[in-house]
Amino acid sequence: MPRPKAPPRVAGPYAERGGTRFRIRILGDGSAKNLYFPTMEEARARKAEAEQQLVTPQRRQLGELIDAFFAEREQLGSCRKETIANERERLRYFLSDIVDSDIHTITAQRASAIYESAIVRPSVKTGKPLEAASHRFYLGIAKRFFAWATKQGVIPRSPFQDVRPQGRPKAGKPQLQVEEAHRFVNTALKLFDEENERLALAAVLTLLLGLRASQVLERRVRDVEKDTIWISDSRGERSRRALRVPSVLEERLHRLCTGKEPELLLFGGNSKGQPRHHRVLWSTVREICQRAQVPKVCTHSLRSLWSTLSAENDARSARVLNVLDLAAPKESVPTGLSLASATEDDPIGEQEAAQLLATLSRSQINKLLQLARRESESG
Repeated sequence: MPRPKAPPRVAGPYAERGGTRFRIRILGDGSAKNLYFPTMEEARARKAEAEQQLVTPQRRQLGELIDAFFAEREQLGSCRKETIANERERLRYFLSDIVDSDIHTITAQRASAIYESAIVRPSVKTGKPLEAASHRFYLGIAKRFFAWATKQGVIPRSPFQDVRPQGRPKAGKPQLQVEEAHRFVNTALKLFDEENERLALAAVLTLLLGLRASQVLERRVRDVEKDTIWISDSRGERSRRALRVPSVLEERLHRLCTGKEPELLLFGGNSKGQPRHHRVLWSTVREICQRAQVPKVCTHSLRSLWSTLSAENDARSARVLNVLDLAAPKESVPTGLSLASATEDDPIGEQEAAQLLATLSRSQINKLLQLARRESESG
């Protein structure tokens, strides 16, 4: 016969480190938790409180504790407000069946069942089971929350402590090929030009400048100056920086700003006047993909494509524009500077040569190099 479980109890206080620290030990449900105090009086008071909770634990609604957990994180400034709001929403969705329950009623068996259900439950967005990365993310938030509740002394042990993540996340997000990305950008620009869909222009910004969805959606009219857009986020003004606006977007952004107050959100806001949720931009990206007849990707995938296409140097966005064949037409050769005017008696200088090369496309430069190589070999 299995041995009956011992009832929960609190042992101690024990004097340690020469009487400079005092410990009590909370035992029960096959677990043990140590709490430390600087004085014997504090240890005894906490022991009495813990013993009372073991007899009649105070009812604590899970939803209220979730709000307290994220309120503390926001107060500490450990991450961005948007991240906190997103994780709060996801945790409430993950624990939706028990969010109104007393946290003391959540057992290890129930926690395991919640995770197993999340693995097979169809997603609201796709109608298919969640990807491994998604349900593992939900589990990670739940583990952090219940670990916090344990540290606060609300529960003796996290019911999610022994729940193991399942499945293997896919490596990276699917990305568009270069030709597909070109069609995506042209379709998005057409959608903006013909239907005045502001979010289509926002989608192009994420690809051509490598910006996060929040960085784009938080932009205000005053952030656009001539051929520059100022980027900052909720981390503060120290992260504020200016990015050169690609010529393919410059006139369109100024058109979007015309006649609007400087503090207005460039791409619109929600009913509370706050920046739109990133899911709104995500939906627009999917619509553009459908119209452009390219694989459906997410907003973050566009930013990843920017990183993939760009070289590791200071002209990353210019590199992306060149790869996607979206760079501005080259200006004409300045008066008095031409290859035809250069002779052996009057060669062009190094600066003039650099200016000439700047007017040529990559294919033209390659052809010149090939011609020079042939001339060198024949000579």
